[in-house]
Amino acid sequence: MEYKVIRKQYNSDMCFVCGLKNDAGLHTHYYELENQSLLGVFKGIDVHQSYPKRMHGGIISALLDETVGRAIIIHEPDTWGVTAELTIRYLKPVPLHEELKVVGKITNIRSRLFEGEGYVCDSNQNILATCTGKYIKQSVKAIIKDSNFVEEEWIFVEDSIPPMSFDLPK
Repeated sequence: MEYKVIRKQYNSDMCFVCGLKNDAGLHTHYYELENQSLLGVFKGIDVHQSYPKRMHGGIISALLDETVGRAIIIHEPDTWGVTAELTIRYLKPVPLHEELKVVGKITNIRSRLFEGEGYVCDSNQNILATCTGKYIKQSVKAIIKDSNFVEEEWIFVEDSIPPMSFDLPK
């Protein structure tokens, strides 16, 4: 199904999943979609390997966790998710050196908690891994406390050619 991009989310400097200056990171770019899902675009490299040419399961877990956890920003812009529980199902090997997509969606929002689900898919729309998770809501200010993180390290990076939409399996 084709989903229109509503807006691009910010990246950080050093986050493992979205950090642009983290040499070992995934440099994932996130887009909010019209169906209230969050989509991340990334490509694994050799340092993310487990078995030859396959992404490590812990890296896949980090991608899914980050994506579902930050999907709350679509609903509550000053809130981040802190993981309480995460269940992953690994369905197929996740390849390296190929552009992949990770999708997260909030399925239940309560006053202090939220739940969500997500998946990783390849360019042929094969779903490679799925997850469900529970997260504690925390205000951005409570997490960063006295840091200037939002002003100095939470950055908007314009795409040279912004994507208008993404074709996803669900």
